Amino acid sequence: MQKILSFIFLIVFSISYLSPTIGNAIDPATSGRILDNFKEKQEEILFDSAPLDITDASKILEQEYTLNWLDSLKARLKGIESLYQEKKEAVGEVRISLEKALANISDSIKTTETSISDTEAAITQKDQKIQELHATSVSIKMKIREHRQIILSYLVNIYSEWNNIIDETGKVDLIKWMILTSEDTDFSLSDITYKTLVTQMWQKFVNEYRDLVRSLYLSQVQEKKEEKQLQELKIGLQEQANTLITQKAEQQKLLEYTQWQEALYVQYIAAQQQAQAQVESLWQEASDKYQESFETLLTKYNCNKTKKTNDMILECARIRQYFINEKELAKSQFQDDTSNIFSWPVESRRITSFFHDSEYYQALRSHHEAIDIWTEQWSDVIAPADGYVYFVLPPLPGWYSYLAIKHRDGYVSVYWHLSEINVEKYEFVKRGQLIAKSGGAPGTAGAWPMTSGAHLHFELWKNREPIDPLRHLSLVGIDYSTLLSVYQDKFITDLIEYSWTGADTTQYKKKFNIYGSTEIERQKYLLSKYATPDFQNWQMWVDTALDAKIDPSFMMCIGLAETTLWNHLKTPFNIWNIGNTDSGSTYSFASPQEWLTWMTATFNNRFLWKYTKVSELSRWWNIDGSIYASSNSNWHNNTIRCLSALKWEFVEDGFEFRLK
Repeated sequence: MQKILSFIFLIVFSISYLSPTIGNAIDPATSGRILDNFKEKQEEILFDSAPLDITDASKILEQEYTLNWLDSLKARLKGIESLYQEKKEAVGEVRISLEKALANISDSIKTTETSISDTEAAITQKDQKIQELHATSVSIKMKIREHRQIILSYLVNIYSEWNNIIDETGKVDLIKWMILTSEDTDFSLSDITYKTLVTQMWQKFVNEYRDLVRSLYLSQVQEKKEEKQLQELKIGLQEQANTLITQKAEQQKLLEYTQWQEALYVQYIAAQQQAQAQVESLWQEASDKYQESFETLLTKYNCNKTKKTNDMILECARIRQYFINEKELAKSQFQDDTSNIFSWPVESRRITSFFHDSEYYQALRSHHEAIDIWTEQWSDVIAPADGYVYFVLPPLPGWYSYLAIKHRDGYVSVYWHLSEINVEKYEFVKRGQLIAKSGGAPGTAGAWPMTSGAHLHFELWKNREPIDPLRHLSLVGIDYSTLLSVYQDKFITDLIEYSWTGADTTQYKKKFNIYGSTEIERQKYLLSKYATPDFQNWQMWVDTALDAKIDPSFMMCIGLAETTLWNHLKTPFNIWNIGNTDSGSTYSFASPQEWLTWMTATFNNRFLWKYTKVSELSRWWNIDGSIYASSNSNWHNNTIRCLSALKWEFVEDGFEFRLK
């Protein structure tokens, strides 16, 4: 704690020393260094400040999770025993028609068996189709290999010694040929004829080669589609098989129902009691091992000593509380059936700075790995999910205030600029519980000098990586007109989820829509809708991208992100407007194909070849390395949004654009 407080004091002192008017005094480079240094120290606080060695903790936590599982199993067995007891008591009170029940189950079994037979036939057909597609792909690959060899032979032929007898116009000088060649005239003329035919057939081989590559891509896309449908059929078949097993089991129960009703339930109950006894024995054994390990740990950290210093008492209390919290955390749950597993920490939905906000970066030269939510000073801040307080830095005049909560599944939430903190370190909090009061007003306790107004700085981490909180918060309630385009689709999805499919979304016009039932159809729609005529050749895009082992959809989205697919070019076919905005010179390409080939080569050059993820290509995530795009957010967000539309699913920031 002392190291952390000293570090923060140094930051505050440095800022105050530079100038009392922060907005005008600190240059972006200085503010960037200050913030980056602070965030580096923050990561140490969040993930490297447990009260004991993590290897010591992991063994005990593993045993604790085993105990939790056995507790859960005991509870389920108890519930099943009660269920069978209720059924036993109901035997004498409720009588059902055995014949009618058996007839109903028999009909259901026939229906299920028919469905299974139909599904098996469909699976067989799918298997055959996939085999045919695979065979087609193999055949095409062989043809591609043959054509490539022919083309290579042609290239060797072109650059052989016989080309010395071709004049400047490209015609053969027969006199020179007969002088230079050692063969007889008839052979020479035959060779010339052969080479002439090879030359004339060159374009045909090239065209056939491209057709084969394109056919291979289409065949592989169709094969993936068929494999996905096959997997769905197999899952459905397994579900039907499980249903059939259940139906036959129920049928068997009914057949035995009148023969041995009471004995059957007694047997069930006895089996449950036997299982409970076994689980109880396992639980006791696990409990003894856990207690032994815990005592060993306490001894290692001097917690079992009769006489302890105040620091030792405090440290031992933290160790005990750590395990209590971890056990409680393992039992906690997020919201079900939604990606919005966290609730908003304040009532306000007004975002003043987004995750990786470009304006924030331009002003302070440091990435904003959080969202800033405008809210009045002293507003309630609540826990967005169950968890325990991991770190607390109370608000003091001229200082910085800070609170972090650890949640299950590797999530950590962080809160800055607090005017009051209402929880203590290692306290377990429940979703919706008051944890603090918001702050941030300049000059108030806990605000620190860089803040410009009252707000809550809210961070979310997953497995030691900062993530966009808006990915897990419902966007309902935010002013749609203030949202970045990358969040528009999620806003509408959240609105429908919030309204139980009864939401009217017609008023929310999206600026970017892609239509089509397959990725290929959506690619073609994108080009026809947004590209200029010169760049609408879908085959050109797919062939060139596949040659470079790059996802075709990614290449199309790059073009859309750069200049809206060539609608704003200053020179012919120059997608980047290279030289037009930086040095004042101009640069053109001879054709769309030349530009696209050059573009794919750029992603495979010596600076970018090592990158495989979209997030690595811009300053949005790549802080120090070579990059493709200088925009720290707009280019990245536009590319991700376009890819999500083409793939028909939300594409993560780390989408891999290279084909394996």
